[in-house]
Amino acid sequence: MPSNPQRKLPLNAARPAYRTLAGWALGTLMDEGAVVECPHHGHRIDRADPDAWNRARADAWRNRYPGASLEACITALDEVARGIGDTCPDC
Repeated sequence: MPSNPQRKLPLNAARPAYRTLAGWALGTLMDEGAVVECPHHGHRIDRADPDAWNRARADAWRNRYPGASLEACITALDEVARGIGDTCPDC
């Protein structure tokens, strides 16, 4: 009989990828390349790429935040994008 049996962790349901609509919107913008992270300071930077913005809107159309309407998802994308500048404040 082993002295230290390994304990098996219970299988829990996977946690959702995003907890808030704003977090989902930022993740969508980053996934599509509309927003990048400053390599030196970690601040988010708007790339001002209209094609990436259109891809993010199309992705929001296909993969909405669970429980949110399409209008709420697009509004969240707009609000998050408005809060991000085109330069890093620390650079």
